[in-house]
Amino acid sequence: MMTHQLVASVVELAAPLADSNVPTGADFKDWVLVIAGNIFIAILVLRAIGHYFKREWGELFGHIAAGILVGGLIYANNQTINVLKGFWGLLAGGN
Repeated sequence: MMTHQLVASVVELAAPLADSNVPTGADFKDWVLVIAGNIFIAILVLRAIGHYFKREWGELFGHIAAGILVGGLIYANNQTINVLKGFWGLLAGGN
């Protein structure tokens, strides 16, 4: 195979990757995050109800705080990632 034929075949194989209609899996990732997050939040709510009836207030507030954190990570994940990157920049001394 000649070099120009090899280059042409590589370009031909790589052309679909540049197409914007090719699925990237981002929607599936978001779907999985939402489903997993909802299951986790449901478990936290059920456990929080149990702590409420047992009058374990510290555990109850801990579950509420964990639910808020998980909700933020799932439903606003891009903003949360940016906040965490900003904190890391402050800690690491980067720009």
